[in-house]
Amino acid sequence: MRLFAGREAWLLAVWLFLWEDLSFANLAAGAIVATSVLLAFPPRKSERLGRFRPLAALKFLGYFSWKLVQASVIVAWEIVTPQSRINEGIVAVPIRHFSEALTTLLANAISLTPGTLTIDVDREATILYVHVLHLQSFEQVRQEVDKLELLAVRAFGNAEAIRRAEEHIPGPLPSGGDPR
Repeated sequence: MRLFAGREAWLLAVWLFLWEDLSFANLAAGAIVATSVLLAFPPRKSERLGRFRPLAALKFLGYFSWKLVQASVIVAWEIVTPQSRINEGIVAVPIRHFSEALTTLLANAISLTPGTLTIDVDREATILYVHVLHLQSFEQVRQEVDKLELLAVRAFGNAEAIRRAEEHIPGPLPSGGDPR
């Protein structure tokens, strides 16, 4: 019920912002529309994110912001210099399928970064197809998406999703470990 009220309040706020009028009639109409939308299109359980972790969300936001600035500088440099360094390609990046919401968050974060664009999501095989403007290596793109995905899962996933994500991401070998 609390989730429903939160979403209704959000939709009502958007309604009032779009109409730019805080009147009783507009408030009542917005409440009716928000309730109708939520009753007509209830969220599925698979679309819900897990628990919100503020510190992990800040790490996700910080990493995403750093990649955003980094990519913006590279694309801006490409525009102002006469020599083209574009080496575009499409990379298939396997992801762990945790939820529709986390997959959407990841795909949107990739698309919001200049020089990259999620062009397709294969839900059956859990693969994102990412167009990259400055492709250096396929493995580098996969590693960056894996890191972004792990940060997103730690920030918004449930405990099971975090465990599965951390098992999938290879970490450093223990000292004296066999590199094979």
